Amino acid sequence: MPTVVCRLASIAGLALTAACGPTAGDTSETAPIQPASAAIAPDGVAAVTGGHTRAVWIQDQGDGTDILGFGNQVTIVGFDSDDGQGERAIVAAAGTFAKPLFTRNGDRVIYADRTNDAVRVVNFDGTDDRRVTTGFPLATWIDPESSVEWVYVGTAPQGTDPESYGQVHRHQIDQPDQPELVWDRRSVSGDSFQVSRDGRLAGALARWPEAGLLELPNGEWHPLGEGCWTSLAADDSGLFWYFDGQHRNLTIVDNDADDRWTVNINSAPGIDGFEVYHPRWSNHPRFLVMTGPYTEGGGGNKIRGGGQGVEIHVGRFSADHRRVEAWTRISTNDVADFYPDVWIAPDVAVPSSPTTAAGEGVADVTADAPILVAVRVTQSVPLPSPADIAPYRNGLLVLEYDVVEIIDGTYSEDTVLAAHWIIADGETLVAARRPAGTTLRLRLEPYTAHPELEGERLVMNSDRFDLPLLYDVASDPR
Repeated sequence: MPTVVCRLASIAGLALTAACGPTAGDTSETAPIQPASAAIAPDGVAAVTGGHTRAVWIQDQGDGTDILGFGNQVTIVGFDSDDGQGERAIVAAAGTFAKPLFTRNGDRVIYADRTNDAVRVVNFDGTDDRRVTTGFPLATWIDPESSVEWVYVGTAPQGTDPESYGQVHRHQIDQPDQPELVWDRRSVSGDSFQVSRDGRLAGALARWPEAGLLELPNGEWHPLGEGCWTSLAADDSGLFWYFDGQHRNLTIVDNDADDRWTVNINSAPGIDGFEVYHPRWSNHPRFLVMTGPYTEGGGGNKIRGGGQGVEIHVGRFSADHRRVEAWTRISTNDVADFYPDVWIAPDVAVPSSPTTAAGEGVADVTADAPILVAVRVTQSVPLPSPADIAPYRNGLLVLEYDVVEIIDGTYSEDTVLAAHWIIADGETLVAARRPAGTTLRLRLEPYTAHPELEGERLVMNSDRFDLPLLYDVASDPR
C-alpha cells in the first residue's frame, strides 16, 4: 500500500437524533413517480456543475422538523438536470427513511428504513425497491478494477447521540449475503462516513466529535480534529473535511501537504449567513451539497427547528478547494428538505470561472488583531440550556454589544459581535447570563484565531452577518 503509507505519514504530522415500511426481505411496489414541484431550469444547475447532475434527499411531509428521518412522514425525492421533470418522488409512500445515497454510477439509490432496521436500494426512477440487508447505510463504493458495487453498513448500534455503530461490514449490493467486516476497532457515526476511490481509507467520526481517517480494513485510526459531518473526497487527493460547531464552516485537511484551512459555506445566495447542515462531498471532488438556511429553531438550536424554507444547495469548489466559487439551488418547494446526496457525471467539463456569486453581505470571519474594549449588551438573549445544545456538552453564545470605548487596539464599527462561554462539560456557567444594558470590559480576539473552538457549539441569534465574529478570551473556563 505505498500510496496510503505516504499519505498517512503526512497525517501523523498533523496530530493536532410510524408508518411501517415493507417487511424485511420483501420487494415493495412503488407508487408512480409524481412531480413534487415546478421544474427547475436544467441550465441553472448545469451552468454550475458543467453537465448531468442528479440529487436525492429526504423530504419531511409533516411539520418540517425531521432533519434526520426519525419520524414516519418522510419521502425520498430526486432531481435530474437532464429530464426536465424537476423534483419528483423516488419513494412516494411515506415512511421512516434516512440517508439516501447514490451508487457510484448514479443510477440507483441506497437508503435507510429505520422502522425495519434495513438498508434498501431503489432505481433512480423509483422501480425495483428492495431490501439489501440489516443495518444502517454508511457509504457506497465501486471497485475500480471489477466494477462491483458495494454498500458499507453500520451494525451494533451503541445508543449514542448521534448514533454510532460498533461494526462496519461491506456488502455487494447485488449479492449481499456474504458480508465482509472492514472495521470494528472503535464506533463510527452513521452520518459521516465516506470511502476513498481506492477503498483503503474512510473519513469518519469515530465517534462524535472526533473526526479523522480510518485505514481499511481494520487498520489505524488517525484523529484530525473535532466537529461533525466529516467527508472524504472521492478521488485520490486525500482531502478530508469536518464541519464546525457554528454550522457555517468546513475545515479542510490536505493529508499529503500537512496543511489545513477553513472554507465558509453559509454565504451561498439565499442562506443569508444563517446556519447550514448535512454537508457532503459529491462523487466529484469539486462539488458539495448541503441544506439551509435554518432560521426556525429556538432554545439555541436552530437546526432542530428545520423549516419549510430549508432547501438543497450545491456548491462548486475552486480548483484549490480554498473557497466555494459558485452555488446553485436544487430544490424549490414549500416543504422541508434534508439529508441530501448529489451525483455528477464524472466526465463533466467543470466551468472555469464563477457563474453564481458566493454571496454578499457576509463578513470575512477574520479580524486583524486583539482589542480591549468597553462595551454594553444591546439586548437580552435567552440563555440556551445544556439540553438545548445536546449532544454538544460545551457551548458559546454570540451577543451584540455597543462599543463604549476602544481601550487598546483598532476597531472601526460601533457594534461588536462576540462569543462567550455559557456551558462547559454539560453545566451552565455562573457568568453566562449577560442581560441588556450590562457593561463589560472585554479582551476580544478573532474567533478563527482559536481553532480549538471549531468543534464546540456556537449559538448565534444575531443577523449582523456584516460584522466579524470575535471571541471573549477571558470567558474560557478551561
